Amino acid sequence: MKTSQKVIAGIAAFAVACALVHPFGQVKNQTSSAPLLAGAETPDAVTAIVERSCRNCHSEQTQWPWYSYVAPLSWIVEKDVHDARLHMNLSRWQDYAPGKQVEILARLGAEVRNHQMPLPRYLSLHPEAKLSEEDIQQLYDWTRKERRRLASRTVNGHPRGHAHGLLHAARIGEVFPGDTEGGAVVH
Repeated sequence: MKTSQKVIAGIAAFAVACALVHPFGQVKNQTSSAPLLAGAETPDAVTAIVERSCRNCHSEQTQWPWYSYVAPLSWIVEKDVHDARLHMNLSRWQDYAPGKQVEILARLGAEVRNHQMPLPRYLSLHPEAKLSEEDIQQLYDWTRKERRRLASRTVNGHPRGHAHGLLHAARIGEVFPGDTEGGAVVH
């Protein structure tokens, strides 16, 4: 076998090996047909925004682009989806305790309103996921309303689940860290 053939064979073997390696686990194998945000009271307009702009990273209904199958790009995409699901998995919404849901909603509202989500690098490849100002306001308003709804679910005057302070703050409409009021970020 000539040297050039050995090099080509070596590159091919390396490429196949890379395609079989998934440093962040079998992220692509985690799928769900469960509705996003199951158990939440989500208006159709908000559901459409979430499906367009959040689902690919923050759920188990990811639509994997072709480049997510080519190492090492696949590793970057799989890491991003893995990490996003750790922060918030919309396919498993009903599995979160009410206090955790309130915490996630607070963070979601603040990050969307402060243009931190969707991530710019994601938008560069998926411009259809960009949020309009109207989308941002609808998501933000919904997160506040849903936090209040969750907080109103009490037993004998005490919030269900844990994180009493978060639920109490949502019930009385307090601002959460990173949330915005009048354009100012509250820390």
